[in-house]
Amino acid sequence: MARKTTNGRLGIIGGISILGTTGIVRPFSTASWRASVEQAVAVLAAQGEQPLVLCTGGRTEKGAMALLPGLPQVCFVEVGDFTGAALRRAMEYGVPRVVFVGMAGKLTKLAAGVLMTHYTRSKVSTGLLGQITRAAGGDDELAARVTEANTARHAVELWTEAGLLGPAGTELCRRVGDVLARFCAELTAAAGTSARVNPPAVQPAGTPSVPPAVPPAPPARTPPVIEVVMVGFSGRDIIAAFPERVA
Repeated sequence: MARKTTNGRLGIIGGISILGTTGIVRPFSTASWRASVEQAVAVLAAQGEQPLVLCTGGRTEKGAMALLPGLPQVCFVEVGDFTGAALRRAMEYGVPRVVFVGMAGKLTKLAAGVLMTHYTRSKVSTGLLGQITRAAGGDDELAARVTEANTARHAVELWTEAGLLGPAGTELCRRVGDVLARFCAELTAAAGTSARVNPPAVQPAGTPSVPPAVPPAPPARTPPVIEVVMVGFSGRDIIAAFPERVA
């Protein structure tokens, strides 16, 4: 039973937490899900494992495990909608490599710069998918049809019919990689700036003013190498990746 829970990935080994009747812990609330994601990243870093493989759900996790079969389970984190929180924690621990695995819908939201991808807070931009169609070599007619698509799944079907799924998927992954890399670079820049801001010391009344000792600023974290993989809607098929070779 313990092996069927997420406890091992959160550092809980040698026992099991029993809630209700199944003993299977699944974080449903926003706060608990985010906390479990951050804890999973911390456990990976503490064990010295890499890369960190962020998966948007259970099916994408299966695809990720098929792509990287030699990795221990602790490397795979079901990130849900908390991509930004996971990357922030990865930066804090200096994780050198992050592989993001997702389906077309989540990837499209990330490519548009939306790191909180919950369906109630953001929508898939089919207009962006139309732009990706043109960038991947599709003609104006196909791009217009993709722009008018009802869902990301519909857009993928149009790409498949036109023989453009591979190039369009790769371009989508590239754009997601750019967004995630830019987010990490901004975290690095912000960390470097805040480390150099020293608030003025408050001296007790009547005491001579002594300049405070200024500790050396900690080095800014180096952003991790970002790789993005697009899987099919079954989660089992690898559609595209950027960089194109993921090992």
